[in-house]
Order: sequence, then structure tokens, then C-alpha cells
Amino acid sequence: MWNLSFAPPEVIEARVLTRLPDDFRQARVTPWSEANKPGQRIDSFLEGPSFDRDGNLWLTDIPNGRIFRVDAGGAWTLAAQYDGWPNGSAFHRDGSL
Repeated sequence: MWNLSFAPPEVIEARVLTRLPDDFRQARVTPWSEANKPGQRIDSFLEGPSFDRDGNLWLTDIPNGRIFRVDAGGAWTLAAQYDGWPNGSAFHRDGSL
């Protein structure tokens, strides 16, 4: 039978860890934005969070073909940019992205 004597869930207050710096925002229409948000200018669409062995957070920016690294202090670095729509990321056991 069902065990319905669960303890209430722990409430965890959320906070903003970091945000894409204004210098990296590129509000424009792209082929990706036309396919997903027709007629809208999109400055970024971040996805694919993954962490490397050093604790850096890696994110993909689909409409602008960018991959970012965010260090533990919250500093953003543009790691790669190319023609394409990066969508997600993962680290291999050997450490490569």
C-alpha cells in the first residue's frame, strides 16, 4: 500500500547565480529566432549546462552559435563561436567537451 506519511519537502530559496553579461548580448533576428520566435529579436538562448572537472559551468547559446564558460567567480568567457546551433553539451571521461 502507499506510504503517505512523507515529511514535507525542504524549502530551498533560489537565487540568481549569474547572468549573461550585457557585452555578450546580441539582440538580433537569426535563422534560429525566425524558426522558433518568428519576428522577434533574440539576444541569446542558453542551454546545455554542464560542469567540467574544475567546476566551471559551460553553456551553449543556440541562436548565436556560441559556447560560454562561467568560472566559479561568475566571470564569463566566450570559448567558441561558429556557424551552427550548439544545443547541449557533456563532458567525456577524458575531460573533453
